[in-house]
Amino acid sequence: MLTYYSFDPRWDIRETIGTKIDYNTDDVDEYCLPVLDDYRDTIYVPLFTPGETQAEDPHPMPFIEMLLVSSPARVHNAQGDVREQDAYIDFNIWYTNTDNISSVSWGKKVSDKIVNSIMTYRHSVTSTHWVEVVNDGREIIENPTGKQIVFHRIVEVYVKKYG
Repeated sequence: MLTYYSFDPRWDIRETIGTKIDYNTDDVDEYCLPVLDDYRDTIYVPLFTPGETQAEDPHPMPFIEMLLVSSPARVHNAQGDVREQDAYIDFNIWYTNTDNISSVSWGKKVSDKIVNSIMTYRHSVTSTHWVEVVNDGREIIENPTGKQIVFHRIVEVYVKKYG
């Protein structure tokens, strides 16, 4: 009998497309995507999982939250020793409107960076056979505190693995 392992490629994707850097000078390196703001300065947008974003001290925006939406697995052959595993991951881009980050263009800039990075490195992500973007932008505008408008853009990614 084959031992089952759940499939969660978020860390492998993050390590493949991200650049490890101390983006907020707290002596902790995080995987980030470099994106140009409206002043053409580079902002390093960190890639987090929901457990990392739900900490007591929330991370400052902008950031990207990688949410594992679904991870179905199916037996792929009659012997039952090969499984086909899929994963659907939402890249939730959280940001607010500031002088250097426009609510009109920032979400698209970051989602374009995610899409381009995934398409460039999709054959290099360890633990996967296939990575593709299935939806490159769905926007939601939220007001969680009643004081600050938060823009939320979602990029949906599909991953496949045979094991």
